[in-house]
Amino acid sequence: MDRISELPRDILQQILNFLSQKEAVRISVLSKSWRYNWCIRTNLDLSYNNFRGSKLQFLSVVDNILRRQHDERLSLSEFHLSISQVYPDHTSVFYLKKWVPLLTVIGVKKFRLSVYMSHTHHAYRKPPLKLPPVVFGAESLQDLHLENFEFDRKTIERILPWKHLRSLCLQKVYIEDEILQKIILGSPLLETLNVQGDCRRVGTVNLNHLHNLKYLSLQLCEREVDQYCSFEIHPPSLETIELRYSNISYHTGDDFRNLHSLFISNVRPSSLDRLSSTIFPCLKRLTISNCFGIEEIKLFINAPNILYFEYRGLKVPCISFAATSSKWKSEIYLVYQGSSWLLKLNELLNSLSHSEISLAVDQYCRINGNVMVRENVHNRPIVESLRMGSDLVIVMFFICRPRNIYGYKIKSVRLWKFLMERESGNEDELFRGLEEVSIETRVDIREGWRPSTSLDFKLPGLEFRLALKWRNTPL
Repeated sequence: MDRISELPRDILQQILNFLSQKEAVRISVLSKSWRYNWCIRTNLDLSYNNFRGSKLQFLSVVDNILRRQHDERLSLSEFHLSISQVYPDHTSVFYLKKWVPLLTVIGVKKFRLSVYMSHTHHAYRKPPLKLPPVVFGAESLQDLHLENFEFDRKTIERILPWKHLRSLCLQKVYIEDEILQKIILGSPLLETLNVQGDCRRVGTVNLNHLHNLKYLSLQLCEREVDQYCSFEIHPPSLETIELRYSNISYHTGDDFRNLHSLFISNVRPSSLDRLSSTIFPCLKRLTISNCFGIEEIKLFINAPNILYFEYRGLKVPCISFAATSSKWKSEIYLVYQGSSWLLKLNELLNSLSHSEISLAVDQYCRINGNVMVRENVHNRPIVESLRMGSDLVIVMFFICRPRNIYGYKIKSVRLWKFLMERESGNEDELFRGLEEVSIETRVDIREGWRPSTSLDFKLPGLEFRLALKWRNTPL
């Protein structure tokens, strides 16, 4: 133990870096001389939520740690700090003004600062803490994450260009579009930009000068008036786009040569409509979720290398894909809207018939026991996975041919009677090409499916599915 204690400080620091912070704190009990050695790690994560003591004591501990790092000329590359907010919170602001210059001197490259409401203040929603202007003077940062702050014009009075900043994450923030624009203009080398919060004045933020930007995640709107902030983007460098309650704009014919993943949720139809006139040569994943008005437009996705498509919503979209170069999967999550809705769903399934389709349908309204599709449906595509928990599953045979059916109703008497009578009456057309029906079971997701026995129905915790075998002949 004495030999370890006598190791040079930089060697001891490297040893502690191989441990998690929790492990480093635990070994501090081995010797009095080791009591505060965990503080010399090059990455520290300090949260008041994990501290036993008052907030003032916590702030004092953090102050001592940073002073020690500074006085002993230690290297601290990554620093995470989470503090609780009381209102007004002049003490936290005082310490933050004191600490940020120290972080610059110590050489911190990655800084995460978050504020959360203490349990005693959750019932009284207070304005978020105003970010001290001193934070924007830390020009040596490469990675900055700020959470639950308000940005006002005083915040950016001392803003300096962040010549080294590669990643900027602003979560749960209150900000004006002009302030955000000024912050981004001072960060020309950004590769990652994540903005989530409420915008005080909705306008347009220009991101065209961010030629190194690879990951873009946006969720910025003025909730009280239901207005979304709009972002002008520079597409060629982007690899991932996540868009929620925001709009993006770009020129027709812009180059999305590197975009691999696109996630769109709760956006306006105008942002969706642009997709039809855009080529996505490298797009692998596309998710569209809960977009109001999507049923009013026709979407065409030109993504020849798509591997996965997911749609979630109340309305059935009208969407089609260009020819693809490989096998791909589509997952559709919908809510039953009535018999006319079934025909629209059939059209969607046919447009996705070149993919492996998984379909899950929730049902909140009551279903008439005699509901059926009266119009002629000539093409009923194969659906690899059909998941639902009601007798609506019977109606689905009018618009598709499921291979595997999941849900608690698969053992219902009505469903089995429906399937066993498939060779008689008017329902014969529904089962043309259906060769075999069986029930399979498994214990958990890590196991394969096997044919079920009569004993399986008495055992708890088993998952069941209906397996249907269809002839590969067009209907």
